[in-house]
Amino acid sequence: MVNLFVTDMETVAPAVATRQPALERLLARAAVRRLDQPAWAWLAALAGGEAGAWPLAPVSALGDGRNGPGSWLRVEPLGADAEGQGGFRLRAVGLRIASAEALALSAAFNETFAGDGLRLEVAAPERWYLVVDAAATGLRGWRGFELPAGHLQPGERPAPPEPGLRRLLSEVELLFHAHPVNEARRAQGIAAIAGMHPWGGGEMPQCDTQPEAAAGGASRPAALAAPATEEPYLAGLRRLGVLPALTPFVPRAWSLASVRAGSIAWPVPIESMNAGALDRLEADWAVPLLAQLRRGRLKALRIITSRRVFTLRPVDAWRTWRRPRPLAELA
Repeated sequence: MVNLFVTDMETVAPAVATRQPALERLLARAAVRRLDQPAWAWLAALAGGEAGAWPLAPVSALGDGRNGPGSWLRVEPLGADAEGQGGFRLRAVGLRIASAEALALSAAFNETFAGDGLRLEVAAPERWYLVVDAAATGLRGWRGFELPAGHLQPGERPAPPEPGLRRLLSEVELLFHAHPVNEARRAQGIAAIAGMHPWGGGEMPQCDTQPEAAAGGASRPAALAAPATEEPYLAGLRRLGVLPALTPFVPRAWSLASVRAGSIAWPVPIESMNAGALDRLEADWAVPLLAQLRRGRLKALRIITSRRVFTLRPVDAWRTWRRPRPLAELA
């Protein structure tokens, strides 16, 4: 059994001009049911527990090579167009944020709010972490928004976060608006990095590593200093030992041992799904998995999206009368 997570496919599919024949065939021929819990809660269940036992943002930070005390919230930077409209509507993956831009904005944040016990860490241009020092601030329990930005329906506004966090986000909008990074982007007619969408907050779980000092006061597991190359929440659960450590599973280079060790795959982080990521999923995952399913080398394949679970057995791969359709129709 291989469990393949393809979250936020539904939000990207309507704007994708190219077709993904293998992925379309898999989804069209599968038994489908609605996902009754968020994908990360499903993943926690596969790990043998509840999502509350492994808070999303801290575990994700661990997967991204970060560790340390305090409350952690996972942050997606969101944008406004060049005229300053559309705040909290433009996703990070569409902003094409350069690493230097993300680091410059986080440095400005840290210079402004360090005295308040707040720190912003950049794991990837489209994925940041807000760290709250509860001892310095007296703040506990900041959870942020309930869902990541991509899981909101068109036109849906997220439920407001805690009042203190809401005030911080308003101050961050003002700080970012006047920052040279956004002045340069507006001068070029590029959408500004207008604010932040923090979510999934919680306390860092215990880790059996010996952390080493890292810049900015954080500590970092020595064995995992680089950002995750998969969804960091999955990488963090592996780091905690509640899921098998990752043996590289590349469907093209088939190995039964690698399938057993890597039977849970989440290749594209939540914030990074776009048309290019779908094309890579098609080539690197859907095409070889469809071939292996047809050969009977998989007992079953589950594809978990943001809203549905698609389950296939080998016989399902041969249901040629179930014609592939564009992903926007299948999702």
